[in-house]
Amino acid sequence: MRKFIFFILCLFFVSASLNAQDKVYRKNGEVLKVKIIEISSTEIKYRIYGEADGPIYVLEKDRIKKIEYESGRVENPTIDIKDPEQYADQLKKAIKINFLSPLFGYTQINFEKSLGVGKSYELTLAIIGAGKNQTLDWYTYPQTEKRDQFGIAVGAGYKFNKLPDFLFGRTRFTHIMQGAYAKPILYLGNYSENVVMDKGTGQYILERQNVTFGALQLELGKQWVFGDKFLLDLYWGFGIGADNKKEEYYYDTESYNYIIQRLGTSPGFALNGGIKLGLLIK
Repeated sequence: MRKFIFFILCLFFVSASLNAQDKVYRKNGEVLKVKIIEISSTEIKYRIYGEADGPIYVLEKDRIKKIEYESGRVENPTIDIKDPEQYADQLKKAIKINFLSPLFGYTQINFEKSLGVGKSYELTLAIIGAGKNQTLDWYTYPQTEKRDQFGIAVGAGYKFNKLPDFLFGRTRFTHIMQGAYAKPILYLGNYSENVVMDKGTGQYILERQNVTFGALQLELGKQWVFGDKFLLDLYWGFGIGADNKKEEYYYDTESYNYIIQRLGTSPGFALNGGIKLGLLIK
């Protein structure tokens, strides 16, 4: 009798052991019988049940409907993309350069710092003259002169970011600083340059002009982060700009102030844009 009871107990424990498995219910209807090894904020790691030495598989949480553990407990995995802890180990500062700006006569450097999910601030420094020295054409003389521009401009803006993008639609967060954004920004600057002035008598002379300008812009763009090290920022902006620049010719009703282009008379509609390449820093 004792042997029979012992045999029944052995069968019970073996049966319980065989049924002691975790189940992963995927959203596509598939049910996986597994042994879960690890669960992170975005994915789970598991082995196929019964393959103790088998390979470790990884499955993103957004593909899972629910997890049923061997204890009977059921979990519905969710991800809160607003949770700052999701991005705790990421670099949140960046130095960027508008790499096309030297072609237009200045060098623009930006510093950005993330203040949390969906928000950051950005500072701008533009060194006017650190770039191509543009040529002035004298239409009444067979000669050319240079602008010889020199000055500085600064800007400060606050970025409102969309929630961080997913990678190929999965819940694998790319970076807290990645995504589309809108940024109100204020620019102020001062520079001097050579200009050709029309004195109204048909005579054009070369003068040195000092210009102070400002602009309030709304910049729209999108930023990509690669490998938590590099970033690419494409943007364009519009707003209102003002300056004390004199008209160079009688038909001149706009002003190129390097980091912004004012259209019409001052104050007037202003545009800007660029492509920034950056490096994430601690």
